Amino acid sequence: MSKSRHQGIALRICCFTVLLAGAIWQILFSLQEQKTFSEGLDKTLAPDTRNFRALTHQAKQKHMLEADLNAAMSLLQQALTANPSYVPAWLSLAELNNDLGEAEKTSAILLYVDRLTEGLKRWRWDKALTAYQLGKVEMLPGELRYIVRELGGKERNDALQLAFTLWADPEELLEKIGQENISHLLNYAVRKSISEAAMHFWQNIETSGVQWQQKEVLALLDMLLRVGKVQEAADIWRKYFNPERIFFNGDFSQLFLEQAFGWRTGKKKNFDQLFVKNPNGGSTKFIHYRFKGWENINFSHLSQIVPLASGKTYTLTAEMKSQKMTTNQRPFLEVSGYKCKAAVASSEMVAPDQDWTRHEVVVNVPEECSAVVVRLRRKESKHIDNKLAGQLWLRNFVVTETAADSPITDTPQL
Repeated sequence: MSKSRHQGIALRICCFTVLLAGAIWQILFSLQEQKTFSEGLDKTLAPDTRNFRALTHQAKQKHMLEADLNAAMSLLQQALTANPSYVPAWLSLAELNNDLGEAEKTSAILLYVDRLTEGLKRWRWDKALTAYQLGKVEMLPGELRYIVRELGGKERNDALQLAFTLWADPEELLEKIGQENISHLLNYAVRKSISEAAMHFWQNIETSGVQWQQKEVLALLDMLLRVGKVQEAADIWRKYFNPERIFFNGDFSQLFLEQAFGWRTGKKKNFDQLFVKNPNGGSTKFIHYRFKGWENINFSHLSQIVPLASGKTYTLTAEMKSQKMTTNQRPFLEVSGYKCKAAVASSEMVAPDQDWTRHEVVVNVPEECSAVVVRLRRKESKHIDNKLAGQLWLRNFVVTETAADSPITDTPQL
């Protein structure tokens, strides 16, 4: 055999030996990695008997997702051994016993939890919710009353939602949740547009002398208007907010309420709105509009809902000044029924240029109406040169009742 052939065989044997050694090393390395991973996985899966929170969580998973009640019971027992005062574990144990048909044990656990949480804010909503889910409604008045009074945010809102679900009658609801929580009951009823309950709570506030905040009552009025209870809203408004005049804030001396029977404004678009102090002094102001000439505006930016007596006649007056107003369609005053059918009445449009001029609208209120909407309006123009530009000033909005036997111009101002 030639020398070169012997060298080739030796080289192949050497390469094979190297490859074989590499393969063996790779197998051994893989086995070690698998062992390490398995040991880590076992440690992860094995519960730490000292971690009562993790044990309780695993118990709920076994109970709710896997329906393994025995495993859930074992885990909860371990959790309560680690921390006998951990309320979520006791509540989970109550749920588990309820599913096992152990009614007496379930009641005993809930009573124990009730004593365990006495005077504590933590876990009160969890306890109340568990009691509700397990049908222990006798525990709920005291729990919900405490939560509404002492807690806030989502827990208070959830407790109120449950209370309104359990006791639909406002009187019974107030008895269960307590007079001390009446403002919270009112606010919830307003937010959810439960008008009958809201009025019941408001009337109780009035008669009992409970202190109330303006923003809460304005929200009540806004809700009553939304649901069409205009007369109820008007009665409260006249009594507490505007007893002497018919029109509110007609001299612009106060900030706009943007709700109830106050001034409301829409989104500003292609015009500026400014408040100008009365040069003669005092708290009264003018409103100044500057239209930029960018758009053919269908304008109804400024409005107010005004409560009026059905079947009577009124006169709306306001003063307007203009400068360099463009197009054939310019601003004017408009009055229409609020949530009722009434003929729309309008004033004359402002002139392109005019000094302070009194504009008026006569309003005949139908029997089915309790309020009207006063608006500053401008309609779209059909002309080619239709983009509104120029300046407008407003002041001194007044509504007066017209006496049946007197001409409109002689009506006294309220």
